[in-house]
Amino acid sequence: MRAQARANRARILDAAISAFAGDPDASMEDVARAAGVVRRTVYSHFPNREALIEGLVAEASGAIATSLASGPPAPERADLAVAVLALRTWPVGDRFRVLLSFARRELGEERIHDLLEPLRTISVGNVERGQREGVFSTYLPAELLVAMYEGMTLTLLEHANRGAISDRGETFATAGLVLLGLRPESAVEVVGEAARRLAETGDPGAAAGE
Repeated sequence: MRAQARANRARILDAAISAFAGDPDASMEDVARAAGVVRRTVYSHFPNREALIEGLVAEASGAIATSLASGPPAPERADLAVAVLALRTWPVGDRFRVLLSFARRELGEERIHDLLEPLRTISVGNVERGQREGVFSTYLPAELLVAMYEGMTLTLLEHANRGAISDRGETFATAGLVLLGLRPESAVEVVGEAARRLAETGDPGAAAGE
């Protein structure tokens, strides 16, 4: 029974991502239909629409945490660490990009801001290290550069949703390094190195380099 309940919950969340991506105003009945279950099954897991959206946010948060905890330690080089993190987390953002539109409207900017906090903390540390090493620009504090990076991330995910970006994170990783001060050609080389590193370690983000 518990295994079936977990399977139903996962199916409902996947269906909600598809339903809300197609129509931000999709109803619980629409989600149930997309999941292939009756409405009662949806309500047994999520008593209302807000709870369902919170379930999506919790699922995204868990996926981010898993991405950060899995795989080998981060590279010592700051530029390589930024590229590896970008390639590992892009698939998570790509899957949950529906949150960028309707969840911000339903739950507010602060909820999405909190969702990104674990990534933000690591990113600030990477940028500060890169600035000390002379790899990244110092024209702005690390916190502001990371805030700009987050804004760029949201923009790229929105364009990916429209089909403008179809890779597995290379564009995202390269753009981030350029924003932080690397020349485009150098950024491409670092991203290639990061992809090879992920492939060699069997990291889930390795698909970005295939």
